[in-house]
Amino acid sequence: MREIGLYIHIPFCKRKCYYCDFNSYAGYDYLFDDYIRALLMEIESNSTKDYNVVSVYIGGGTPNLLPPFYIEKILKSVFKNYKILDGCEITIEMNPGLITEEKLKIYKDNGINRVSIGLQAFQNRLLKYIGRIHTIEDFFGNYELVKKFFDNINIDLMYALPTQTFKEWQETLKEVVKLQPTHVSTYSLILEPNTSFYRLYEKGQLPIVDEEEELKMYHWGIEFLKEKGYHHYEISNFALPTFECRHNILYWECKNYLGFGAGAHSYMEGVRYSNIENIKDYIKSILERKSAVKEKIKLAKEDRMAEFMFLGMRMTKGVCDKDFKKRFGISLFEFYKKVIQKYLNEGLIEIDNECVKLTERGIDVSNVIFEEFLP
Repeated sequence: MREIGLYIHIPFCKRKCYYCDFNSYAGYDYLFDDYIRALLMEIESNSTKDYNVVSVYIGGGTPNLLPPFYIEKILKSVFKNYKILDGCEITIEMNPGLITEEKLKIYKDNGINRVSIGLQAFQNRLLKYIGRIHTIEDFFGNYELVKKFFDNINIDLMYALPTQTFKEWQETLKEVVKLQPTHVSTYSLILEPNTSFYRLYEKGQLPIVDEEEELKMYHWGIEFLKEKGYHHYEISNFALPTFECRHNILYWECKNYLGFGAGAHSYMEGVRYSNIENIKDYIKSILERKSAVKEKIKLAKEDRMAEFMFLGMRMTKGVCDKDFKKRFGISLFEFYKKVIQKYLNEGLIEIDNECVKLTERGIDVSNVIFEEFLP
């Protein structure tokens, strides 16, 4: 039976971070009940036992802003309507400052076995600067609580933040590794339109880190985490052995997944779907028994091949010819001969065991390389 992942979007936040362009909103707590009612209807209306669910990911927004009985309702509906494999990875994203023992107990009792904590930085001045609602003291207290209930813990971090120094980035990683999380994600700041930071940047009021310093932070992080036993398995992700995030790997390997909630995306058998983003419009559509889908795109074969390449090459293992042939009936070395030769000559990709992967230099310019695979 084929594998599938489920993504459940919780679009509510206590406060919008200054860098965030995710589909999330502050001040909409009064919609909790209607939103969860609509979400449960969407989950149930897509019910199928034709796939083995290998991962469930509750993301946001800030899922742990919700009273925990809502999360319990969501998970009960998921287990009722889908075939959840034993050992299925079930993750919830959490923000420090909103974590309680009651919430953690309910999460664990309802099947959650992995948590992802958005720390971002280890210095209170930076946390305040980027609009986070927690302090490092909040995080320490919350982390001790989380360890009582969960063994599989990811910590999200950001680097190249405005005013952040190299020394502060080093301190952040060193302190995080002392806590021995099973997984660490490191993301550089990207200035996205419609964010507070972008508006400041346009006015020349945001002191950004230059590209050379950003790369220095990134490469130091890779080497440091490797020394501490973390496998660098994807451009931005590091895990202790066997703790790679199965849900994200499912995305990078272009496998099927269903997304539920406002603005959620799905990918099923070569067709991409995206839901209505506005929370009120999403609720209205579902409660009126209409579809939540805003857009549906059937990908041409060449588009699916391109996605398979550039998403797969985000992983350090690269894309293997046998997997490409199995899916598309042609060798990637034949179909992408010119692109592969070009970047081999430039030392930006390499071939290992019939698999194409980025070199260290290639990772630094990965977006440029990925564009070359597009039709």
